[in-house]
Amino acid sequence: MYKKLVIQTIIYFIGSIFPKIINYAFLKFFTKSLRREEFSLYTDMYALSFIVIGFISFGLENTYFRFISKKNYNKEVVFSTGFIVQFLITSFFLIFSVNSIKYLVSIAGYNNHPEYFLMFFLIIFFDTICILPMAWLRANEMALKYTTINVINILLQSSMIIYMFSFYTTFELVNSFTDKTGYIFFANMISSLSNFLLITPIIFKKVTIKKFNKILAKEMLNYGIPIMLGTMAFSINENLDKILIKRWLSDEINGAYSACYKIAAFMSLYIRAFRLGIEPFFFKKSEDADAKYFYEKITYFFIIFGLIFYVLICGNLSILIEFLIDKKYHIAISIIPIVMMGNLFLGIYTNLSIFYKIIDKPIIGTYISLVGVLITILFNIVFIMIPHSSFMIPAWGTLASYGSMVLVLYFWGKKNFLKFCKKTWNIVLHLLFALFLVVYMVNHENRIEISIFLQFLYVIIVLLFEKNNLKNK
Repeated sequence: MYKKLVIQTIIYFIGSIFPKIINYAFLKFFTKSLRREEFSLYTDMYALSFIVIGFISFGLENTYFRFISKKNYNKEVVFSTGFIVQFLITSFFLIFSVNSIKYLVSIAGYNNHPEYFLMFFLIIFFDTICILPMAWLRANEMALKYTTINVINILLQSSMIIYMFSFYTTFELVNSFTDKTGYIFFANMISSLSNFLLITPIIFKKVTIKKFNKILAKEMLNYGIPIMLGTMAFSINENLDKILIKRWLSDEINGAYSACYKIAAFMSLYIRAFRLGIEPFFFKKSEDADAKYFYEKITYFFIIFGLIFYVLICGNLSILIEFLIDKKYHIAISIIPIVMMGNLFLGIYTNLSIFYKIIDKPIIGTYISLVGVLITILFNIVFIMIPHSSFMIPAWGTLASYGSMVLVLYFWGKKNFLKFCKKTWNIVLHLLFALFLVVYMVNHENRIEISIFLQFLYVIIVLLFEKNNLKNK
């Protein structure tokens, strides 16, 4: 079992990390090719779309994994029912959005670029339709196929972007209705369509109206709505700062902030790969007697290796930022260690959240996510109200939001479900040690040789400290 799990996780990691590496490679390309205000438009459109996707996805991916893990449900009926529900919701969104495009463009302040919204309506439609078929591949342990589809789509998207930016004068079709920033959205739209075409065999083979169950659909929606609210809360936590900085400060500042935020999101590479490989395993183990032991052990090591990742990235930040983004964006470099630690807390929360999902109480996640959203909103209100305020306030808000969510879930779990508190002090010591090193390295970024020595020392100390745990299967 362990060998298969490791192989699956590696394959998912490749499928997850390769598109992200491509995106980070394009980060330097975009920051060189686009002005900061143009880069701000690019990130703002994605920020708005993520909030929409969080809503119309209705938490059906997690719902699907939960329901197929229950023995009294037919897996094919669960998939057909979930997909048909998702298709109806997404189709309604597309029809409503296209008919309301004038109002939506005006509200968002994009009167000069309605084509951005039209392209994003299609991106959101195709991406959301693909959620459950891609989840089906994960549930059926088709890691190689899942990875292949992701790689094909990112290669298609990246090659189109390179072509359009290099030969923009010859690409008359796209130039006739959009600008440079729109090239990125157009390529994404074609990639999303490609993803849909690649998963259509699964839809035609596995989805039939005969396998649609109305009672099951209602149960899945009831289970998924709290997850959807939690997902929307996450989207607000991640994107509200960028949406407000664009509108309260300037596009130039938002462009720099958004570029540095993307570097801070390096942590998401580690979190995403871990989640893709482990989450289906979590649900499969949910009814086993030793499930709690596995959840706690895996979460503990997620934290330990996440802190190692954090120290290594922050310790080499001065090198990474030169490599990844153009110098005109460096004014916001100070947010990176703060937001990155916030992302690690998010990863810890995501792992701990499995505990309330497997006891069918996703509403707990909704309440906790609302706590995080309230803290995010509070920090952003302070940011708006203070004259000439700094973009550091929303960055600290990200850390405070995700940190508070972890604490609330931890204390709830300690009282109701977890025995995870056995190693709490170990985690606190690891965290404090990592933070101390990062603060020192960031304040002495010119001393590269000291930074490398401290990183090496940190890894050795952690591995020695956890030697017995690592040996214990």
